[in-house]
Order: sequence, then C-alpha cells, then structure tokens
Amino acid sequence: MNILQVCSAASLGGGERHVIDLTRALIERGHQLHLAIRPASPLLGALAGWPVRFHELPLRNSIDLPSALRLARLISREKIDVLHAHVGRDYIVSGLAAHLNPRVRYLITRHHFNSFRANPLLRWALARADHLIAVSTTVYQRFEAVVPELTASVKIIPNWVDPQLYLSPNRSESRRNLGITRPLAVGIIGQISPLKGQDIFVEAAQRLLAGTASAGKTDELAPEEIEFLVIGSPDPADRPFADALLERVRTAGLSASIRFPGFIDNLQGQLAGLDLVVILSENEAFSLVLVEAMAAGLPVIATRVGGMAEILLDQQTGVFIERSPTALTAAIGKLARDPNLRRQLAVRAREEVQRRFSRKNVIDQIEQLLICSPTPGS
Repeated sequence: MNILQVCSAASLGGGERHVIDLTRALIERGHQLHLAIRPASPLLGALAGWPVRFHELPLRNSIDLPSALRLARLISREKIDVLHAHVGRDYIVSGLAAHLNPRVRYLITRHHFNSFRANPLLRWALARADHLIAVSTTVYQRFEAVVPELTASVKIIPNWVDPQLYLSPNRSESRRNLGITRPLAVGIIGQISPLKGQDIFVEAAQRLLAGTASAGKTDELAPEEIEFLVIGSPDPADRPFADALLERVRTAGLSASIRFPGFIDNLQGQLAGLDLVVILSENEAFSLVLVEAMAAGLPVIATRVGGMAEILLDQQTGVFIERSPTALTAAIGKLARDPNLRRQLAVRAREEVQRRFSRKNVIDQIEQLLICSPTPGS
C-alpha cells in the first residue's frame, strides 16, 4: 500500500516522534511510505537510511492553496492509496488534496490537547476524513465539543512505545552516559518551557538540596546523595526562560547538583540511569515521555492533566501531585527515602505499558484503519 503522511512540523515533539516511528513500523510491515514535509524538516535526519520518499512542500499555513495543488498532483503521480495528516495546519491543505483525488483514503490524527474552532473550511476538511484519530480521551472530547456531528468518525488510539527499547542492559553505563555520580538521580524530561514546569522542578530541587522542606521531612536526605537533571532544550521563544533557570542555578552555586545536559538523542536506553522522573506539564494530549519512563521501569511523579490522567494510576503506577514546588518537594522527598515504594511503582508501571501501550498492539489498530477505511465514492 502506498501511504503518504503529511507533517509540516519544524521541531521534534511527541507528535513528530509518533510520525517517525509509525513510518518505520509501516515500512517494516511492507508498505511504501512517502512524507510531505517542509524544507529542512527534522524528519529528514530522523529517518535517514530508511526507504522513505520525501517530498518538500512549502506547507506555510492552513490555507496554502499552492501546497494543496502540489500535494494533489503528488497523490495522483505516485498513486497514493492513503493520505494521513498529523499537524493541525495541514488538515485543510490535505483535505483539499484528497478532494481532488476522490479515490484516496484520508485520515487525520490529532496530537494536541488545545481546543480549536472549526471554521467552515476546517469543518469541511474534518468531514472529508474517513477516520479522525484522537490520541486520548481528552483529545476526543475536543472533537466532541467542536464537531459533535463527526464523533462517530473519531477513534481513540493512544501513542505507543516498544518496551524492549527502554531496558538498559547496563545501568552503570547509562549513569555514566548521563554524567550521574550520586546515588539518586531525579530527572525532568521535555522541551524547556514554562508549560513544562522546569521552574517548579528547579525550585523543589533547591529546597531539597537546602534541606528546608520540613513538610516532606527532607532533612533525612543528604544533599550529596541526590542530583537533578533538566533534560531537554528550549525553542527559540523559550530561550530567555531557559537562560533564567541556568542563571538561577549558577547564582545559587548548585550547578553540580542541578544539571542541564540538554537534548539527549536516543534517550530510551539511558533512562535506566535515572531513579525518578518528574513530569509537570500544564496540559498534555498524551505524554509520550510519561509512557517511556514507565516502560523503562521508573517511578513517575506527574500532574493529573489531559492525557496523563488517563495513563497513570495514582499510587499504583506513579504519583499525581498538584503543580507546585511544595507538592513536588514532598513527593520527591517521600520517594527518595523509600526504595521499596519506588520499586513497586516501577514494576506496576512497566506492566501497565506492556498491557496498554505496546508498539505492536497500537500500530495494529492504526494499520487496520489504513487498510479497511471505506474508499470515498465507492
């Protein structure tokens, strides 16, 4: 089957990583994959060496008619069977291209938790899709609120991981790769942004290292026993936020205890070097990082928002907290002093991932939609 995915993203986030691994999985299953991307897309490097045909288009905005016409010609020329759009601004452009090729099957995946307004063109493009895929119930509810007449077309299919990729054969090597030298390492992973809460993480780390969080009885935890890692990098717009955090840590003399290793490529095998992962997102459609940490057998502290509320089971596969330095300080302090609790949460978390988010099971569901979608006009 000839499949064309459209993804105009300029940076790598959870949705883009979804596209990358879905592309690989479909190739492994014998399909021919094409990708319509913007020039200099990060997907070029991420899929280097894979038999993917890349097609660069401007994809400037949601009503880029020249891109829609070029996409339509591409579908006809390459005899595309399925068109699959992943980014909101690509939905109308892809819908127009599908409309000009009535035999092509058209799917949309919504990766974002943000509410949206359906103008007439977007409503038409959504209605043109054979299937609308929501990565969580939260995203499904966005469709339900905006286009209730289309909810019968919406399928909830979560993101996935391959659990085997997250088991490091050598924890000591993973720790060395991450530069970890202390007995306990706590990490926050993701794009550095106010929406991800690294400022809350740094505040809690400072309290723990100072031994001042009496509510969490963190005086029992010696500062030299714990270190904190802020893993990720900012977009240009968030660079001042990241710089302010770095300066705050430097001024406090804590650069050896609160480290910023930046973006780490191929983090899967290195996660086992951590002891605890923190996710403080203001909202999330799904949170691939959360599932990855669980797959790596790590206890997680997270905010109960969006798709994360559907993934984590409080006090069973992780811990939910309020989004505040006080709550985070207490939670880290409790788990840091209780290795048995960390171990119990980690074991259950990994079992949950294998049951609900395994790569094969989820991609089976997507492939079934690709193959069995009704052909428009048939």
